[in-house]
Amino acid sequence: MNNLDTGPSGLVSGHLADQMVALDDRILSANTPGSLDGLFANHVMRGLTAAPFTWNVNPITARWLEQNTDRLGHAPQLAALGYGLTHFSSDASGDARKHLAAGLSRLMLRDPYPADGVTFLHDPRQLVGVTLGSTILREELPQVCEWLLRVVQDERLRTDTARQDLVRHHVRSVLADEVATLGGLSQTHDVANLALAHWMTSVGTARLADPAADLPLVQRAILSGLMQTRANDLSVPDAALLRTAAGQIIAASIDAAVLNRSHVGVVLRRFEPAMRRWRWDDPTKVKDPIQWPITSEREVQDILWALLRTAFDDVVDEEPLRKVGHSSYRPDFGLPRLGVLVEVKYVRSAADFKKIEKEVMEDSVAYLREASTYKKIVVFIYDESASVQDHDITAAALRELEHVIDVIIVCRPSQLPAPVQAPTNQAAGRRRRGVVSSAGS
Repeated sequence: MNNLDTGPSGLVSGHLADQMVALDDRILSANTPGSLDGLFANHVMRGLTAAPFTWNVNPITARWLEQNTDRLGHAPQLAALGYGLTHFSSDASGDARKHLAAGLSRLMLRDPYPADGVTFLHDPRQLVGVTLGSTILREELPQVCEWLLRVVQDERLRTDTARQDLVRHHVRSVLADEVATLGGLSQTHDVANLALAHWMTSVGTARLADPAADLPLVQRAILSGLMQTRANDLSVPDAALLRTAAGQIIAASIDAAVLNRSHVGVVLRRFEPAMRRWRWDDPTKVKDPIQWPITSEREVQDILWALLRTAFDDVVDEEPLRKVGHSSYRPDFGLPRLGVLVEVKYVRSAADFKKIEKEVMEDSVAYLREASTYKKIVVFIYDESASVQDHDITAAALRELEHVIDVIIVCRPSQLPAPVQAPTNQAAGRRRRGVVSSAGS
């Protein structure tokens, strides 16, 4: 009996699996100590849950350092040290770090924009590796990061290709801790560039302008392009980017088949059972008591981040939304793949419930006013006062809102003492976290 799936989906799956193996074989050709191709591939593929083979690219060895003694001041070798010290450790790490500091100090003295255009800035492997090396030395040699940031932002740096422009955005994000917004990817036909953009979003150095609309298009284009690409025609860095993107897309597709919007509420309802182990030691019973207070919305957000991140890989903290009038809004969490925002509220007394109903009604209009990534809202309320008599009333009122798909209200666990109430004038002066700025503020 033939159990092979010979239909279109089976043939596509089989070809995709073959392509993944071919990409692995292409990457393996550079799996040697100190290879820039191999080190870049190792750096990118750390986004995969399991490595497809055993890596052998570590340059942080006495032998490699000895073989490259005369070249440790050059950008390719400094890049290799940056990758090596970031991802590997050995007895030679101390010497490697000294060589890196000395070499980067010398690199700063050279002209990064030579007339012939031959510079490490135009080689993504070198630029990313040098950036990693600079961040390793950020505390002892902060001037290196400052210099490199100036260099990549200088108008003399020619980013003649989309690839160079993407890599520059990535480096700027690493050095300046600012996330680039990528638009126009639907018009990009270079599958390796799409894979690079996909990797940047996965490591947090970039975000898509409209994740809910753009991400499916980018993912389909990557898989479609991969199916039509010969792995042996790719450079090793491009093969690594495609291999990483394909692996992440497949994993995300499996998650999407299992997780839907209703699962957001399922996860958040685990808050109260999880609080059974929330630490609040009795000083009379424990020698060195540990107590984790929950006195504001901030602490609740921290707990919810841990809960949501275990189930949703794409959770975004304080997702910035389009400005409405004079005000900017940042909901607490966004789940772009599901198009769901999570709004967190903290209740100190029964009287707060009426105020929260009004706030959510107003904010939901601002959050979802224009067509965007997010279509629905889940409201999570932490009730410090345990005013359970008001829970059903507020939950029912909020569920009447068109875009609110779930309301979860939890109470303070009994092991936590009720916090001391702030004076009325202080409470009235607190700014709502969702509203970032407004006219006259």
